[in-house]
Amino acid sequence: MNAGPPSTEVLRAAAASLPRLPRLADDPGGPLLVGVSGGADSVYLLLALSADEAFAGRLVVAHFDHRVRGRASAADAEFVAALCASLGVPCRLGSRASEGPASEGALRDAREAFFASVRADAGSAVLVTAHHVDDVVETVLLRLARGAGPGGLGSPRVRRRFRDGHVRWRPLVAAGLRKRDLAQALIAARVTWREDATNALPVTARNRVRSWVGGGADAALGEGHAAGFALSARILAESHDALLAWARELGCVPGSDSLDLAGLRARPAALAYAVLAEHLRLLSGTDASPQSLAPVVAAALEGGEGRFSLCGRVHRLRAGRLSLSAEPAAWGVTPRPLRLGVPDPECGLLAETVDVDEALWRALSGGVISNTEEVYLRSPATGLVWRGRAEGDRCRPLGAPGGAKLSDLLINRKLPEESRDSLPVVLAGDEILWVPGIPPSDAHRLDGPCGGALRLTWPPGRLVWLVR
Repeated sequence: MNAGPPSTEVLRAAAASLPRLPRLADDPGGPLLVGVSGGADSVYLLLALSADEAFAGRLVVAHFDHRVRGRASAADAEFVAALCASLGVPCRLGSRASEGPASEGALRDAREAFFASVRADAGSAVLVTAHHVDDVVETVLLRLARGAGPGGLGSPRVRRRFRDGHVRWRPLVAAGLRKRDLAQALIAARVTWREDATNALPVTARNRVRSWVGGGADAALGEGHAAGFALSARILAESHDALLAWARELGCVPGSDSLDLAGLRARPAALAYAVLAEHLRLLSGTDASPQSLAPVVAAALEGGEGRFSLCGRVHRLRAGRLSLSAEPAAWGVTPRPLRLGVPDPECGLLAETVDVDEALWRALSGGVISNTEEVYLRSPATGLVWRGRAEGDRCRPLGAPGGAKLSDLLINRKLPEESRDSLPVVLAGDEILWVPGIPPSDAHRLDGPCGGALRLTWPPGRLVWLVR
């Protein structure tokens, strides 16, 4: 449904016909920033909020153009601006500086920076997003596959506060609404919306799970499965909160620069996992896996000490206190598997299978996309692993006449010696495919547009942090 927005009369009649959404607990008042992409979910959300006397007059819409889909992305922004004009709601538009495909992490970081800027300008303490119950199902399934604990499985929450003080509110989850409920209501009200065709492409794990949830989950699990997932997520979130409340009673408060873990000694491991997961989420915005937390948990329960790499940064545990260190992480030479579609919890590397179309190929061959933080390669036949650099590592970067020592390549790139062990080395078998900071392997170079290419990305800005 990629037509323009309907008339003001149709929109207001539709808004008035929609059920009122649950109220925001502990509403701080003031402006409400609403993220609107133009899809059915966010259009429904905006209409429902605009007709509610508790929220009307407080709404400010934020739309971010990721500039991934060319003219279609620009048309989304035009649609949202026209929709807001018809409803009389202020609209702030933003866009990514560069154009063309990018990693999910890069897109998310650019979007979050825009939302933070608009929140500050509007004086808003609340960001309202259009997550619904199907998003909860997808998230639970994806995180179960990663071995997440109750904090991770209890997301996305109806209401969640972040370290900077702002609140994310998801009223469609609170209302128990599914994607089909939203679309059916808009169709009945003769309201159009924008469709992002990339959401249907099986290039990310979430898209593949979404396809299964939409196409076969009802038949496999019964039509009530989504409500069951949402209930389980809520119970797990409340269990996580109960563990954190217990931790605070023991003097352990996540999110502080120096976390006191002394009170966790000899306590249940689940308590330590909950505290550390919440602590890292508040510090870095990253969900750490239980596997990466296991060594810290063991040391905390036994009253031990140590140095740990968590979410790409070094933390030191001394005298029962965990502190963030300024030193770079050092990964060691033990290979770890690199799973497709899931950011590595230790170093942040992300491997994905993508299609390289003509537009993306032009950007790659023209040097528009830096190949030091994001690379595209022919997919290797063997599985991917990563580790830190090892003595004797050699590789042949893109366009180089022959192989060279990795240590020499890093020196030539002027990367500080103390930072070089913080660079993950991606391998297929014994062959080095890529090290952030230098171009990728020439042996796996792309020669033009193709399907099923391998995209490797490292979190934007990480390399800059190391150089500093």
